Amino acid sequence: MNRLVDDYIEALPDAKREIAEALRELIFTCVPHVQEKLSFKIPFYHYFGMLCFMNEVKEGVDLVFCRGKDLVFAWPQLQQKGRVIMAGVTITALKEISTYNVEGLLIGAAAWNEEAKHLHISPLSRPKTKKKKAASKKKRL
Repeated sequence: MNRLVDDYIEALPDAKREIAEALRELIFTCVPHVQEKLSFKIPFYHYFGMLCFMNEVKEGVDLVFCRGKDLVFAWPQLQQKGRVIMAGVTITALKEISTYNVEGLLIGAAAWNEEAKHLHISPLSRPKTKKKKAASKKKRL
């Protein structure tokens, strides 16, 4: 665990701190080799690249998956909120951690991060489409 992340979580209001502590424990339980860092002043978790982050928001604590756009079809509880690549859930109470199946989200997101890393798939990549061939020059008569 990271001391800077400890400080971040300890500074949260009581209800949000409980949520953040529960999410943190679940992240370490579901993804045993995850690395925790404080980046951009918030807790980030790395597993075969950037996996997810927690962020205090007005309503509670956001848990956002860095490759979330790839996960929204399997987990419709994820919301992109105008983000292009990321998607997550806003946890407003401890019971929502099970309601949103955060454990399943973490396991699935970690598996996808590992597979994407091995397949060299960038989070920014888009499905490849066939390029249209340039119109051939008209034959001269």
